[in-house]
Amino acid sequence: MIPAIMCGNTCVWKSPQDSPLLSFALARVMHEAGLPDGVINLVHGKGSGAGQALVDSADLGMVDKISFTGSTAVGKMIGETCGRNLVSASLELGGKNPLVIMPSANMENAVEGAYWAGFGTAGQRCTSLGNLIIHEDIYDEFVERFMEKVRSTTIGDSMRHDGVLYGPMLSERYAVDFLKGVDMCESSGAKKIWGEGRITKDIVPGGFHGDASEGIYMWPHVYVDVTEDMECFHEEIFGPLVTIVKASDFDHALHLANASPYGLSSAIYTNDRLEAYRYKTGIKAGMTGINNSTTGAEAHLPFGGVKGSGNGTRESGIWVIEAYSYWHAVNDELSGKLQLAQMDVDEIEMEEAEADYGGLA
Repeated sequence: MIPAIMCGNTCVWKSPQDSPLLSFALARVMHEAGLPDGVINLVHGKGSGAGQALVDSADLGMVDKISFTGSTAVGKMIGETCGRNLVSASLELGGKNPLVIMPSANMENAVEGAYWAGFGTAGQRCTSLGNLIIHEDIYDEFVERFMEKVRSTTIGDSMRHDGVLYGPMLSERYAVDFLKGVDMCESSGAKKIWGEGRITKDIVPGGFHGDASEGIYMWPHVYVDVTEDMECFHEEIFGPLVTIVKASDFDHALHLANASPYGLSSAIYTNDRLEAYRYKTGIKAGMTGINNSTTGAEAHLPFGGVKGSGNGTRESGIWVIEAYSYWHAVNDELSGKLQLAQMDVDEIEMEEAEADYGGLA
């Protein structure tokens, strides 16, 4: 909304149905800061109701732009509607973000980056780590170090306890979807080495603090022996779960990183600059971290994806200005004489040249 109003637009904001109070608080802050009435218009409701009505209003010429953040399936439907009505759409969709670990990487830094990318904010980010792709030469050592951190993960209410890595799921709906993702890993044939679903008073990891009944808390989950023919390799699982894949060499790792239908964020840990260059030029993603996690987005850089992760628009940096404005070419001629366009000048000059040639003949 900020770049949209900077470009002179007014906005209708359909708030997330799981966090309406946060949306109300932000809209109120904007109003109290002096934003004129009618610039930000907050609408609450379900996507199938209020959201659908906003998208359909584009057909009536009431909306010049639709910006959507959410699932790829819904984004495709919105994109189809906008396409039929010739309305611009910005689609920021899901991801199955790959993170590659090569033998030359700083092991401690790579473990820290993969751990945070996978489990920070309970994996509830579109840029969270999906497939952790590890070179076979360091596979065993890396997994051992990674699992040391996973087993000691501190979970709970950060308002009451220090050092908490992540808290509860956003809502019951997100919890149900996450557990479906866990079941998908099981049915795909992946091997679970950590995780027991929802945290309850009877099934509690050692690092949990607080009362499990006060929120919807989940264990961190790790699955190994994942291959690219498995459903869990390709599908986004929104929550604290990492799927681990073994790569035989760099080319195989890059192939695996590109093998999912998504292309939002990606990362590689390597101290070989040729590998870093080959990765950033070969990966099909909107964002890439080199020796940094998949969640390392910056406000001054373009944010967005390709393939199933978006339609090419970007939601930050200077590039976002073009998403909420349009170019207008103006030719203000002050000479009082007809000025021909370049293509017309070329045509007349060609006719004159032919005439001169004919006259000489």
